Amino acid sequence: MWQYETTTVWRSGKEGRLHEAGNPEIAISTPHEFGGPQNMWSPENLLAGAVGACLMTSTLYFLEKARVDLRSYMSNTKGTMQKTRDGLAFTSMDVEVSITVGANDDVEKALRAAEMAEQSCPVSKALKCAVNVHLQVNVHGTWEA
Repeated sequence: MWQYETTTVWRSGKEGRLHEAGNPEIAISTPHEFGGPQNMWSPENLLAGAVGACLMTSTLYFLEKARVDLRSYMSNTKGTMQKTRDGLAFTSMDVEVSITVGANDDVEKALRAAEMAEQSCPVSKALKCAVNVHLQVNVHGTWEA
């Protein structure tokens, strides 16, 4: 069993700090759309970031197991929040992933690793909304999906 513990401390107005032992603190606030400042992380940004980060670290695990010559990995996660009959809720997370590998032989392995990561990412599995992953694999400048 693994546990992850954080502490959240209110500072003033709509701002606070997020702490976790051994890691740098993060300044947090209400989203700008709801009156918070533009230059701080909101829980909504952090959630989208957590989905992207979890998919990346899960993919890296499966790429390493498959011995893929990984050259680069980048993703962009867009969380969509809407008013629902139950109140504000995320209705989807869309993750655009670009992976560059070193050889054509690694393309299928990279696609499979990303698929396995999508199925096993614990952060995505914890969400009620759909998590849609759109993947491109690049081999020396050639894109394949």
